[in-house]
Amino acid sequence: MNILIMAAGAVGGYFGSVLSKTNEVTFIARGEHLGKIQKNGLSVKSVTSGNFVSKSKAYESPPPGYKADLIIFCVKEYQNQKACEVISNSVTDDTTILTLQNGLGSGDILGKEFGREKILLGAAYIEASKGAPGLIVEHGGVCRITFGGQTEEQTEKVQRLEQIFKVSSIDFTISKNINDDLWQKLVFISALSGMTCITRSSFKEVMAHPSTRDITKALVNETASVASRLIPNFSTDTVANVIEYLETHKDDLVSSMHQDLLAGNPMEIDAINGAVSREGKNLGIPTPLNDMIASCLSLQDLRARS
Repeated sequence: MNILIMAAGAVGGYFGSVLSKTNEVTFIARGEHLGKIQKNGLSVKSVTSGNFVSKSKAYESPPPGYKADLIIFCVKEYQNQKACEVISNSVTDDTTILTLQNGLGSGDILGKEFGREKILLGAAYIEASKGAPGLIVEHGGVCRITFGGQTEEQTEKVQRLEQIFKVSSIDFTISKNINDDLWQKLVFISALSGMTCITRSSFKEVMAHPSTRDITKALVNETASVASRLIPNFSTDTVANVIEYLETHKDDLVSSMHQDLLAGNPMEIDAINGAVSREGKNLGIPTPLNDMIASCLSLQDLRARS
């Protein structure tokens, strides 16, 4: 199985390295991170999988003639256009593309580019980071991929991916309603990312301050109200479960969007709080908290992109 990882950040680097134990994996990376992988392999320090080094090949773009059976697409939302260009020559009629991006919209973008029938939607639940160039650190806790097809015609692709993950000992769940799962994650991440970014604070600090803790809970409810209108039979216990998880794990939760903000990088605001805001407007549901967060953070995002 030829598996292309686009790209070897925290999520792609971890799951790609685990998959490389039983598959031919190729990483896409750049800069010093790419150089370290090419020289020494990709080192993984993992509570879940142990410490090991993946000796998979790595490139800035796939070599000429390379064709992928499976592409795991996990770049940041603002890198989509460039990433699609990078993988385009590696996609065949039989290629499956699993998107693990945060927020909403990646399935539509990839579907328009390569054909909806090739695209499986997924969500990665993992606490991981790029510890240094050439190093991925997985911190323990939940380490799972939830994925599913968009149509019944994709059943064979789903079953094939199921076997790949089983052989590689990757924890996974096959979703019967992947859009429900993606919105459940969005309810969580819109609160975590939105509040840490708008306050420029750790989530521990956000939850320790009564007023910002209350706003966080209100944000969870606001996003869930949009999901409930959009998704038939949206999980009714989502709000309680998300708030409980945020409170229980407040000391350890880190938002990648907050890390991007602090580093002066572009952010995935358009796919997270911005997506909730747009869907709310389309449905006639007020989303003042998501509107405010998306509008305010767009200033810093535009500055970073320029």
